[in-house]
Amino acid sequence: MKHLLTLVAAAALFVGCQSYPMGLNETQWKALTPEQQAEYTRQQTAINEVRRQQREAEERARQVEAEAKAAEERQRVEFAYARARYGDVITVTVEGGLVAIGGKHHPYEPVRFDLVHGERKEVEFVQQGKSSNRNRVDARLSEDGNTLYFDESARDRITLLSTGWDTGKTSGPLSIQDRGSRSVASAITITVKYKPLPGGPRRVIILPAPK
Repeated sequence: MKHLLTLVAAAALFVGCQSYPMGLNETQWKALTPEQQAEYTRQQTAINEVRRQQREAEERARQVEAEAKAAEERQRVEFAYARARYGDVITVTVEGGLVAIGGKHHPYEPVRFDLVHGERKEVEFVQQGKSSNRNRVDARLSEDGNTLYFDESARDRITLLSTGWDTGKTSGPLSIQDRGSRSVASAITITVKYKPLPGGPRRVIILPAPK
């Protein structure tokens, strides 16, 4: 009897929310006896539980798939670094200006990182004078290695082309106006240079002609 009253009380919640078990409308629901309402509520509860378990299973499957893709990407990047030649990897230096940390603009410690063709990296920025305050910003080098994207998810992300990367090219001041971006960068400077690796251009030393 107590269980029946519990189910009827649960059914009353459906009524209060103007939602009835098993797709019934209000007229159909009110035409049922308390026992019938309890049975319909029991059935709906069972269906809801099955749906919940399905959602959890789907979420676990998505997580497993995401982890597998992440592991595959890590392996791809490791392999790319292992066989990289000159021009495949860039060294990026970000300094000066301000970035968003904790929702406000702050000066930050300069950062330097490498990217190989097709790699996306979460770059950590640390607030100057307060190392506990940090923010991560996404950067990516295109598959062909010709374009660097900084704060890639921003609407007005910073995009730099490969011209001048042989000797190192500094661009700035650069800013991102998108207030919803990760960095909301203000007047930062980005320097990009190809990492010294085998296959690079040879230096030619021209000696003066003998007199």
